[in-house]
Amino acid sequence: MSEQQPRGNSGGPGVVAEGHGRVFQADGDQHITEHHHHYSGEATGPNFPQQPPGGMGPDSIRVPLAAPKPVVVRNRDEAKAKLLSAVTTLGGARIHVLHGLGGCGKTTLARFVFDETVDGHAVEGFWVNTASRSALRAGMLSVAAERGATVAELEAVHRGHRPAADLVWGYLDRPGTPWVLVMDNADDPGVLDGGWIRPSRYGTVLVTTRQGQSPVWSDAELHHIGLLPPQDAALVLSDLAPSTGSDEEALELAQAVGRLPLALMLVGSQLSDQLLEAVTMADFRRRLAHEPSVQIDNGSVPWDSDLRRTLGSTWQLSLDALAERGLPEAGTLMRLFSCFAPDPLPISLIRPGGLEAAGLGRLETPLSSSRVEACLRGLVGQALVLVEDFPGRGGERPTRIVQLHALVLDTVFGGIPARLRAPLLAAACALFLRALPEEVPTPAGDRMRNMMVPHAVQLLRNAEAEGGEDVVATALTSARRLRNDLMERGEELTVHPLAQLVVDVARRNVPADDPVFLEDQHQLARTLFWADDHDAAISLHREVLTRRERILGADSPDTLRSAHELFFGLYLLGDWPAAERTIRRAAEGRERVLGEGHPDTLHSRGLLAEVLCRIGDQEENVRISEEICEVSERVLGAEHPITISSTLTRAFVLDEVGRPADAEGPARRALEGCRRVHGEQHWLAMASANRLAMVLRGLGQWEEAQQLAEEVLGVRQSMLGDEHHLTLLIRIELVRIAFVAGRMEEAVQKGRETLAACRRVYGEDHQETIDCLTALRAAEAAAQ
Repeated sequence: MSEQQPRGNSGGPGVVAEGHGRVFQADGDQHITEHHHHYSGEATGPNFPQQPPGGMGPDSIRVPLAAPKPVVVRNRDEAKAKLLSAVTTLGGARIHVLHGLGGCGKTTLARFVFDETVDGHAVEGFWVNTASRSALRAGMLSVAAERGATVAELEAVHRGHRPAADLVWGYLDRPGTPWVLVMDNADDPGVLDGGWIRPSRYGTVLVTTRQGQSPVWSDAELHHIGLLPPQDAALVLSDLAPSTGSDEEALELAQAVGRLPLALMLVGSQLSDQLLEAVTMADFRRRLAHEPSVQIDNGSVPWDSDLRRTLGSTWQLSLDALAERGLPEAGTLMRLFSCFAPDPLPISLIRPGGLEAAGLGRLETPLSSSRVEACLRGLVGQALVLVEDFPGRGGERPTRIVQLHALVLDTVFGGIPARLRAPLLAAACALFLRALPEEVPTPAGDRMRNMMVPHAVQLLRNAEAEGGEDVVATALTSARRLRNDLMERGEELTVHPLAQLVVDVARRNVPADDPVFLEDQHQLARTLFWADDHDAAISLHREVLTRRERILGADSPDTLRSAHELFFGLYLLGDWPAAERTIRRAAEGRERVLGEGHPDTLHSRGLLAEVLCRIGDQEENVRISEEICEVSERVLGAEHPITISSTLTRAFVLDEVGRPADAEGPARRALEGCRRVHGEQHWLAMASANRLAMVLRGLGQWEEAQQLAEEVLGVRQSMLGDEHHLTLLIRIELVRIAFVAGRMEEAVQKGRETLAACRRVYGEDHQETIDCLTALRAAEAAAQ
């Protein structure tokens, strides 16, 4: 995208000054929202990946990611009629919740309605996995992008400048083509809190969930999806395997598997996939009666455990059938899959060449690269797994994934003998680590990383519960690698749950003073900052800093990094003296250890210059701003992002100390550089334009100041909304510009409108409200 900033070795830290606030960013460091005198600084997001915001989203929201397309849906006539009518006529309830036990066909019914309406009518369809907050957020932002959200708007959400749910529903709740939005696997309704589910007269929401009672469903019409009646259950078997038994035998077998649609599908698929011997419904029923049940009892209701036992027996018979056909390794592959989450799993995880290295060839039933494709085909034939291709983006090759039902995974994993769990989990961790993309960022690689997050979480949980010390260590290594990759690409919010789990597991398995565990806590504190839990971030950064000092020494780069990160929270709290001491220590230490021209040194020194403006040390902050400009240009070159940012720092400091004439040149160079390097509407360019407008106002050049300020206002209103704090800052600046231009009536009108917004957003005592009131009173006095 045109508004990106280079990451890692490809680019240096960025620095932005805006209003009376500014933001620094260095390679591997956190951003800071800073407040100076009158203006709060630009609240930024993380470094952005080399792709548009939302590029880490799902492979597809246009294609259902779960159930295979049903040939026929039995005994759901009333629900089908209501749902089809709701979607196509936009009548009745706008939110419909399909609830019931796992495996009862909720997703199958949703897919039927989705396919019928999207394929046969002028309806736009979206399918979003809501099993986790991160999957929900990524999917819904992709919906917004499909509905027309701009890169700038998605970037604003990504940086925390604009509420994500409001942006999505702002685009959904508009006239145009009717739409259907399927929110699949919402088994934790709390995930949808925060405005993610809303009624709209322009479309229909279908939710699938195991939870039928939740305040989240207050605006919804509920549809209970239960077990099939006996005759309909028998018809499912007859549909799938019509020549394997009579109607009476189909009824008896359907009763034997509990009339659970998922179990019926597995049984019917096995009966229809016999090659070497003909197995009838009666044969299958007799074998099922003699097959030891898989003992799993973690259902939320008594009959759920019975269904799980039935399902365990069913899939085991399917694997036995594959073994009789010469594919005993299919059971090993199925057990390997069960180590992961019930989310799309990239099929490249089991690419030839990696299985032996992961240790799968040493299991009781070894699985080799030469046999894995045949085993996978066998599992597909038995309907135990689904393999699909999802289209790539921008002409890229599609991503092939394996999809398994959550209940099947649960029962398969629960049925693995205890002695086999650790070796299987070790192999799964090794394959996961091998499958992670290389460091070079690509859109396809970033999508792969995003797909791997739920699997990293599940692997870590399974490893700690079942794997033993060595497996936990391997799972932690895999999770840390993925966490670091995502954070390097600016996905702090996405990776926060994984970062939290890594710390939780490491705390129970790693010594408290292990430097690796300290790094886990350091990274968690960074994600806490972006999750707006600033108090927790400050507390954790302080804890890590104290222990790093004791263990690694005061001048360790990691210790200095902790001091640098702690500064941001202290600054946001307004503790200027503590912030100044902390960032001075980081700046001086980095200069000693890394050298004066290192980007991290320049970053910390720039922040020091800014906080000195807060405490009134004009001489030192002017000197520092001059030095970092000279050093960055000499060491990094004039076009390096940190050199441009250092120039903006120089303009900021000179303007703050009352030297706008001296600030004009650096401010213009910074704006030109930001536009050239980052793009016209990049947040750095907008911050530079904001600063230059302030400088020009101070010089009495109000016409150009007005033009720049209106440009910034337009972009921010589009990206952030009319009452975001950054939008309010530029609105206050426009009041001041109107005042110096002598347009008092305009200044009064804008001042009153902006003051009302400031009071709504900030309250009476906030500095921005006070500043706006001051500007308004000056205009009112001059207008009399």
